[in-house]
Amino acid sequence: MLIRSASGLRGIVKDDFSPQMINQYIMSFISNQNITSCVIGRDGRSSGKEISQWVINALTKYGVNVDSCDLSTTPTIQLMTEKDKYDGGIVITASHNPTEYNGLKFLQKDGTFLSPGQCNTLFTSVDNKLVLNESEVIGEVSDYTSADEEHIAKVFAAQCININFIQSKKFKVVIDAVNGGGSNILPQLCKELGCDVTIINCNGDGNFTRVAEPLAENLKDLEEKVLEVGADIGFATDPDGDRLSIVSNTGEAVGEEYTLVLAFKNFINYQDSTIVTNLSTSRMIDDVSSGSIRTKIGEAHVVEKMKELNISIGGEGNGGVILKEVHLGRDSLVAIAMVLNLLSNDDKLMNEIISEIPQYVFIKDKINIDDSIDFDSLATLFDCDQINQDDGIKFSWPNKWIHIRKSNTEPIIRIFAEAKTRNEVNKLIQTLKDYLK
Repeated sequence: MLIRSASGLRGIVKDDFSPQMINQYIMSFISNQNITSCVIGRDGRSSGKEISQWVINALTKYGVNVDSCDLSTTPTIQLMTEKDKYDGGIVITASHNPTEYNGLKFLQKDGTFLSPGQCNTLFTSVDNKLVLNESEVIGEVSDYTSADEEHIAKVFAAQCININFIQSKKFKVVIDAVNGGGSNILPQLCKELGCDVTIINCNGDGNFTRVAEPLAENLKDLEEKVLEVGADIGFATDPDGDRLSIVSNTGEAVGEEYTLVLAFKNFINYQDSTIVTNLSTSRMIDDVSSGSIRTKIGEAHVVEKMKELNISIGGEGNGGVILKEVHLGRDSLVAIAMVLNLLSNDDKLMNEIISEIPQYVFIKDKINIDDSIDFDSLATLFDCDQINQDDGIKFSWPNKWIHIRKSNTEPIIRIFAEAKTRNEVNKLIQTLKDYLK
């Protein structure tokens, strides 16, 4: 089943994708965003090259000039799309979905994802079978070979990153890019930061030798390699490189919820700021800040609020860090540089920095349930201090919370819960599941 959301399209390639299907979405994208020039890239999936060619064929036959970055991270394509020469961008990726999936992420001229409203307009055009006349002049196709270097340079120019100081520390790091879009650029970034780099799963062939989502339980190989080589830190990304998860110097995968917290701790050493994040992000971010502004789940919602309030930093607890000075999108390169900068400034080991952050037990769960679930009917389930129904329903107390919502990317209901003890978290989740039986 093709999944359509504010994140674009995702589906199982053999069931959901064809040149005709791609052509219909490209026609709608061209029409709705006035596309005459476009930059594209892909993660490492084996289907990516063929789908990229379908995208190129569709764009060029309607007269659109295309620059292809080939194997790239989503944030790299976002940053390149900002250039004045492009009207939009497309990333061929299914993010953290399994290898049999692929998808399209559509970018508007400023490099941000289409807004939910723009996505709905695009999907409506597809459903109405919008037709474009083919151009008399076929669009030109060029290879864009400098995108990685440009991306790294933009990260290095950020005010909260002291390149010389990081380089002087000569950190030993291990990188696991799950053979995805970050396979080349992430080791290059760390080498230019003066790091001694060890790589695993960085050949870019899309062979996911671990579960693609960089959750702590999926990073056993990275944990072992960090211990084996005596690294200061390990970094893991999802296939399209917009999310970052961390393994400490003790060989412990600390969970992707720490990434945004650590990046923000670095940022406030340089600039006092509020942070924008989503409803399901850990309370740790509030413990290290003067308070967070919460939005619906999804990068587009966080970015929209950052724009509205002119806030410099944001992100999501899934390992996504957004630094406006670089670009308005989750970016694992930004996250790596900021975490290494924090490690440089604090002059402490990674596990020591982490131990200073208030600890919670954070559990993500999911259930298959009828789409007709009535979230309003859940409002009396818990006796809590606060209920938020901006995105599903969230129940909050001073030191615990539970959030339930429909997934944007999979046909499931997601559950997020956090408390000071595992028993408290399990009790929240079980109460909800018992009610929904």
